[in-house]
Amino acid sequence: MLKRHDLKYTRPRRLVLRALASLKKPCSPYDVQKWIHAKNEAVHVVTIYRVLETFVRIGIVHRHPCDGHFFLCSLPAQPGHHRFLHCTSCGEVREYLNEALCQAEEQCIRSSHFRVHTHVSEFLGTCAACAA
Repeated sequence: MLKRHDLKYTRPRRLVLRALASLKKPCSPYDVQKWIHAKNEAVHVVTIYRVLETFVRIGIVHRHPCDGHFFLCSLPAQPGHHRFLHCTSCGEVREYLNEALCQAEEQCIRSSHFRVHTHVSEFLGTCAACAA
């Protein structure tokens, strides 16, 4: 995806992607920096913010609008509004798409004449592993 957007696969970008993949839950840029530091690497937090914002812009990372945490998109090649199942026990976030739900939301927006700037569809609860 980086090549598609004329972006290079730099060391900071590689480290941020690895951190997000390893952490497996929404995290702050400081969480990412801490993970990178634990691997005996160093990337300034300002660079991490820039990398994350770039990744959000090209659709490989999501930024949660409520808490500002970032997490790796598990469906980057699939267009549409991604929705989330968020476990409040372990912090895991699972992503899914539902075209029928997208259409229902669009119809609701059109009929209300409401101008949406952004939205998030998230279910908070307990994942199967934590419930067991």
